[in-house]
Amino acid sequence: MKRVDLHIHTDAMSYEGHLDFSLDALQNYVEKNDLDIIAITNHNHFKKSQFEEIKSNLNITVFAGVEVDIDSSHLLVIVPDDRISELESACSTLESKILCQNDSITFEEFETIFPNYKDYILIPHYKKDPSIKPTTLEKFGNSITSGEVQSSKKFESTKKDVNALVPVYFSDYRAEENNDIPFRYTYFEIDDCDFNVLKNSLRDKTKVYLSYSKKDDEFTILPNGTSGSTKLNVILGKRSSGKTYTLEQIKKTMQDGKSVKYIEQFSLTGSSEKDKYESLIIADQQTFINDYLEPLRNITTDILSISKEETNKLDTYLTSLKTYAENQSLQDEYSKAKLFNEVEFETIVSQKLSKSIEALINLLDDEENKEIIEKYIDFSKLRLLLMELINKRKVELLDKELKDKTDSIVSSIKSILNSKSAINGISPISFNQVCKENEMIKKFNNLITNLKNEQEIERKDLHRFNVVIKKTPFVNVRDLKKSLGISSTISLTEALSLYDNPYNYVKKLVDLGVPESSVYKGIINIKVSILNENNAELSGGERAEYNLIRELKNAQYYDLVLIDEPEASFDNLFIKQYIIDILKDLSQKTTIFITTHNNTLGVLMNPNKIIYTENDDGNYRVYTGEIGSKKLLTVDGKELESYNTILNVMEAGSDAYEERRGIYDSIKN
Repeated sequence: MKRVDLHIHTDAMSYEGHLDFSLDALQNYVEKNDLDIIAITNHNHFKKSQFEEIKSNLNITVFAGVEVDIDSSHLLVIVPDDRISELESACSTLESKILCQNDSITFEEFETIFPNYKDYILIPHYKKDPSIKPTTLEKFGNSITSGEVQSSKKFESTKKDVNALVPVYFSDYRAEENNDIPFRYTYFEIDDCDFNVLKNSLRDKTKVYLSYSKKDDEFTILPNGTSGSTKLNVILGKRSSGKTYTLEQIKKTMQDGKSVKYIEQFSLTGSSEKDKYESLIIADQQTFINDYLEPLRNITTDILSISKEETNKLDTYLTSLKTYAENQSLQDEYSKAKLFNEVEFETIVSQKLSKSIEALINLLDDEENKEIIEKYIDFSKLRLLLMELINKRKVELLDKELKDKTDSIVSSIKSILNSKSAINGISPISFNQVCKENEMIKKFNNLITNLKNEQEIERKDLHRFNVVIKKTPFVNVRDLKKSLGISSTISLTEALSLYDNPYNYVKKLVDLGVPESSVYKGIINIKVSILNENNAELSGGERAEYNLIRELKNAQYYDLVLIDEPEASFDNLFIKQYIIDILKDLSQKTTIFITTHNNTLGVLMNPNKIIYTENDDGNYRVYTGEIGSKKLLTVDGKELESYNTILNVMEAGSDAYEERRGIYDSIKN
């Protein structure tokens, strides 16, 4: 078995920010993880002198490579030692094409830059952002056999998928002083470190593992090779024995904090309970605002595009018409000219024809479903139809162009005539546009007035709680600001005074500094409330219980979930009735590590792995085993008897356990 990490950074492109490479840091990283093979894969460039320095100072196999930005994804390209000159030449070209963070090359460019790529090891981001596109993967054919994944859970699921690539899990480590040392690498069941041996093993799922035990549901969690389950792990130990420290170490197995959900001790209860509860309510409210009010976004944008000046144009027109009529006796040769008050064209071109043309083009270009389409539609007639519609569209556009040119000439002449005349002409107006906009405002006002009626929108069950969502009108500035998510320095009192006139209200919000893209959130007040099974407001203890359930529900979207002694303020009945089942279900979707002293939480969950921590004169020792194991073992062979160890932590020892059982028997009898 060889420990392999083929994704390490030792230098950075200018657009990435500075990387202060430390050979000592890299050596320390390699030694801590006891690695056998590594590859240097910097973004889009290769530094040969640095690579040779690394290779000469590390007593392991070091391969040269590069991480290529291709089709908005990342691809590790690793070469054998006799192809380093090819890599250097290719990277010189690559550097000239990738000039900023968002640049990437196409597959066709990749083929030109790396003509011998089929002889290399190619590992794309697979179940990891930014993931390789299926279309790009298909172009590589059999040249790509393995893919880099984001987490141990994704490694496990990818390995089980018969249609997926061979998964690998690497560090993406930046070799700098003071950087945390991750323990993300893959075990390869190979005997030596030859390039071709490694490459061939990347075609075989039975050759890759995340733990020395070669169990597909285990992965390395500590530098010394200690492994945990990809499902549910319980960490036990006496006070100050290193349970929380072990959680922190496990956290380092992930590439970034975004994919880790860490529920710290007391973060949901005590003094934090109210703040956490309110933050969860606000998060729910914002989510529902975005979903429920989304249809109002485009409507509000259209309404905001109507300027107040446009809506007053009818008054301006009527005033100018009356003035012009009253001044007929003052007419001169300029005002008598026919073009002095000429009405311009109102050219309106429907988009329906364009959409029909676009739909026909999509239908004709649909190679994937061409055979099915041709069973029912004659493609030759479709093409004739397309040409006829295109010709009609050309006529429409030509007509519009002619009218626009005419309007431009007429407008220019009118301007000259008006400047020379002693009287003013009639203000131009588009009756069609004025009527349309007035009707839009009227319908918008009616729509919003009806929407503001108080109503329960949705009621959702969350175990013992009811999540109730209502819509109500805004009655105070505080709720309005909360919904809009804006700072308290902006005064919205003037806007709220116009709340009964929706059009004027949304216009005033923008005038006061609310971004147009957020205005729709200030139209209806979405309120989220949490009720218990008796439809009553929650007590402090119930809020803490809701906090825990809600956090666990959110945790399914993370690759790793760490929970530090959640049992504070929770009774055993609540834990048994709700939390155990939630954790078991959650462990099927993500990886969980939970520290606890609670016997209900620790034993009744029947975890996949028990981890026991021990403080030996300041040195933390970690034992592991399964729930039915007779012994708990360290990686270096030390052992503890499972029964007494667990009983002492969970039940205060066998004497206390038997004494309690006797008391319960006497109560029962």
